[in-house]
Amino acid sequence: MSLDNQSPAKRLILGTAQFGLPYGISNQRGQIPEAEVAAILAEAAKAGLDTLDTAAAYGSSEQCLGNVLNSLPETYRIISKYPPNQPGKPIAQAFRESLERLRIDKLYGCLLHSYASYSGKPSILDELQELKSSGQVEKIGISLYHPAEAEELLQQEVPIDLVQFPYSIFDRRFEELLPELRSRGIESHIRSVYLQGLYFMQPDQLPLYLQEAAPKLERLQELACNYQLPIGAICLGFALANPYISQVVIGVESLLTLQENIRYSDTVLPEALYTQLLELKEDNETILLPYKWPAR
Repeated sequence: MSLDNQSPAKRLILGTAQFGLPYGISNQRGQIPEAEVAAILAEAAKAGLDTLDTAAAYGSSEQCLGNVLNSLPETYRIISKYPPNQPGKPIAQAFRESLERLRIDKLYGCLLHSYASYSGKPSILDELQELKSSGQVEKIGISLYHPAEAEELLQQEVPIDLVQFPYSIFDRRFEELLPELRSRGIESHIRSVYLQGLYFMQPDQLPLYLQEAAPKLERLQELACNYQLPIGAICLGFALANPYISQVVIGVESLLTLQENIRYSDTVLPEALYTQLLELKEDNETILLPYKWPAR
């Protein structure tokens, strides 16, 4: 995928977990009302965003999108995910149920929600391939959490079109694999550029289990102050600066945060700042993986 002449906002995918769930450690507001979802989708289309990321596991997100998109003139490419907690359900059935909730007749992308869905039953990819062959979905892939999962997929030459995984200033575990994924024609869609809002929290207000992140968070805020850039612009600018990243999934809590993200996507980081951000790489997975955070 060439990134030449592509507006930065076109590389954004709008994540929709907040449309169906109260999502994110810094989310003070909860689930977004449908009327505001409609305004968000209209604004996103105006800025050039054309892809939505959802999942059967995101509460009522698919249902909400089905209700709202029906009344909007814009058309979106939609990526959804096979539910991780229903292993007995055939892909075709789960896929059909997603289409019904979304009120559409095909998906742009269909992902397995976790690597375990594939490793527990590799033949599940054949079912995805059938949906692709029949023209019901354009691209298939897997949502990942660990680089070892991507390494296995590459080693086994698994026929997929895209992978989605976390990547951010602290979380660069997948970085070394990006060129190889690109060379195999596999798109890298990244999520968690804001680490569920961790980057916006005050270091002295971090819960105990995230205390280790405080020094790097302080350094990030110091750099933001020095370069007079919002934290969000730095986080998104850092991700978009990597040419091997195809698209970046962003979640929003309101129309205002969408507008901020669109503005942030235009940020070109000074080289000196980018170099200093590279020093903030974090290896502690308890910080990097929100599923390891205690339930609040």
